[in-house]
Amino acid sequence: MKRKKYLKTLKVWEGFVILHLIAFSFPSYSNELFKFHQVLMGTVVEVILIAKDRGEAEKAALRAFQEIRRIERLMSPWIEGGEVFQINHFSGRRWVSVSPETLYVIKKSLEVSERSNGGFDITLGPLIKLWQKARGDGYPPSEEELQRGLDLVGFRNILINPEGKILLKKEGMSIDLGGIAKGYAVDRAFEVLKGMGFKNLVVNAGGDLRVGGKKFGQPWLIGIQDPRNSEKIIAVISLGEGAIATSGDYEKYFIYGGKRYHHILNPQSGLPAEGCRSVTVLTGEGILADAMATAVFVLGPEKGFSLCQTTPEIDCLIIDREGRAKITPGLKERISFNP
Repeated sequence: MKRKKYLKTLKVWEGFVILHLIAFSFPSYSNELFKFHQVLMGTVVEVILIAKDRGEAEKAALRAFQEIRRIERLMSPWIEGGEVFQINHFSGRRWVSVSPETLYVIKKSLEVSERSNGGFDITLGPLIKLWQKARGDGYPPSEEELQRGLDLVGFRNILINPEGKILLKKEGMSIDLGGIAKGYAVDRAFEVLKGMGFKNLVVNAGGDLRVGGKKFGQPWLIGIQDPRNSEKIIAVISLGEGAIATSGDYEKYFIYGGKRYHHILNPQSGLPAEGCRSVTVLTGEGILADAMATAVFVLGPEKGFSLCQTTPEIDCLIIDREGRAKITPGLKERISFNP
């Protein structure tokens, strides 16, 4: 039996970018490709496994989904009783004990913040809420509202004591791990599946994607969406082992006065970052790909590209506001552009 050629496209949940997995016809194999989906962390999570038995693959996928759900409970700012919820609730008032995992993700966030000179900042919580309301209203917040939010932003106001407890220095501060926790959850689900013996697999959480092995002897092919045409794939990246994440201005936005206001915010201005349409980052782990995609987008095509070039473990594709592409040298052999 031959496998039919197909293009798998998922809808976007909560404005997250979905990368496209592309497959072509292959001869018969004793193994089969199995796909499973659940809605977690505000997006569609897809697990793809190549295995001989559907039952075993399904059990493994359920374990992976359970792992992602566990991370969501820890790190969502919206789930009452979760660790990030508690950190925000007691901002400016009390140190909060957290698990080693939450501490690790927060420390990794701070590393990326330092590396990007504040281009990535998890203390954007107040501004994220403000812009969520603005999207509902259909117009941007006032300068006064923006300034009140900006007064509560600053990654250096996240304090960590020797016991690993967390305190947000100012009352009213809040952190949002939406730009990094999803990548970490993908990593954890991936490791769960690898630990169960699966070698050829994909975990894709709304555009944060980690792959392992091959697809019937060939690399996995990842399609990159045209930021201005959801029906078009502008490039295809060949990936064997590693992680890939895309940040774009084209899923969660509104137009006001002829201007596009999207959800990727510049921590310096409180406004949507300008200069890029989309940024795709490739690296070894989802947690870093996730955070760096946001950081590079915020920094813009010139500074963002410089950051990519000076960070040895990552490659990137930047589509600037004019639709022009910038590619790091390490990616050129793995990417092909569609006409």
